[in-house]
Amino acid sequence: MRTLLYILGIVSIVTSLNAQKKNINAAWRALTDYQSTLNDKPNLSYLLKAKENIDLAYQNPETKEDSRTLTYYSQIYFELFKYYQNQPDPSVPHYSYLKNAIESFMLLKEKHPKVAATNEVQTLGINLLNTTNQEAIKLFNDKKYLDASHFFEQHYWLQNKIFNIKDTAGIFNAFLSAYKSNDEEKILKTSRELIQNNIDNIKVYQLMYNFYQHKKDTIAALNILKKGREKYPNDITLLNQETEYYISSKQYLSAIKNLELLLQKDSTNALLLLTLGNIYDNLANQNMAAKNYSDSTDNLFQKAIQNYLKSYSNKSQLDAENLFTLTYNIGAYYTNYGLFYYNKKMKEFKITDLSQKQKGVEDKRKEYTQMGLPYLKEAESLKPNDSSVIAALYKVYALIGDTKNADIYKNKMLGK
Repeated sequence: MRTLLYILGIVSIVTSLNAQKKNINAAWRALTDYQSTLNDKPNLSYLLKAKENIDLAYQNPETKEDSRTLTYYSQIYFELFKYYQNQPDPSVPHYSYLKNAIESFMLLKEKHPKVAATNEVQTLGINLLNTTNQEAIKLFNDKKYLDASHFFEQHYWLQNKIFNIKDTAGIFNAFLSAYKSNDEEKILKTSRELIQNNIDNIKVYQLMYNFYQHKKDTIAALNILKKGREKYPNDITLLNQETEYYISSKQYLSAIKNLELLLQKDSTNALLLLTLGNIYDNLANQNMAAKNYSDSTDNLFQKAIQNYLKSYSNKSQLDAENLFTLTYNIGAYYTNYGLFYYNKKMKEFKITDLSQKQKGVEDKRKEYTQMGLPYLKEAESLKPNDSSVIAALYKVYALIGDTKNADIYKNKMLGK
């Protein structure tokens, strides 16, 4: 009895295998019949019959990886894609046919390299290769970035499988499309492929830094920035990004070092000079707030105004917002430096010297304060209702003893 069951089991397996082989043959015949109609009017019923039979063979574990199953499956699904591309049907996701055709072809190359090397299959692969690139570009132009990324990536892998070449443009375009789609998984996958295979470019590091910054992952942002700076030490954009990172994280000395490097390459860049002046100004004011009236603080103030004034001499480069910042900062600088100068001198004097020297110091403070007035007025012309400018002008007029104008700006502060 057991022997009979065993024999029946073998017969069942053989019968199933024969049935699947019949499905493969039927798929091939239906595909051939369909291809014979292409010069006249494509007969979709043949192609759907081919799909029905090849799906049965592809879904069966015994024939799923058969070389003929994979070949016909790829051919049939590619034909389906082309048919619905020319005869669009909103209910048919034709791009899924192209994706399946490519996946089957890739599996064929992996499992049956000799079959995949035949002229017929190589031609199929090249056609898939060209189509993926065309569709990826079309999808990118239509701003369907995630689908575009998928096909650019498929183009990269097909190129590698068929010609053993790494398509650097293809995988970069896949990364760029993924970045534009904001798909985190695809961004990380494609950037990793680029960097690990040393086929990246400067833009990868720039965009990945922005990606991690947007995610507020500062550790990953800094790591990718360091890799980029190590590989492309002369790239200005990466240097700028690193400088922005240092400023945002209050690593001012590192920021100053980078800005000075940037200014070596572009010594009259008004925005860089404004940024460098602002950092020195902030450091000087921090020292003053801590009652540090030393020469080192004075030196920070001097570096601040030197860079501010160089920026001002090239102010035509600045947009209105940055020009406002520059003129306001210079105006505020002179008020702050006047106060620093006064406190520094008062600290240096002996009590017996105060009666003789204090007035001279106060006059000098007023002189410094007044030097900022034209810049604050220029800032006011750019933003007449800005509360910080109004408050700064009130303070300047009050310090220099111009009570008439001080009252005007005091009323403005009070909304009168």
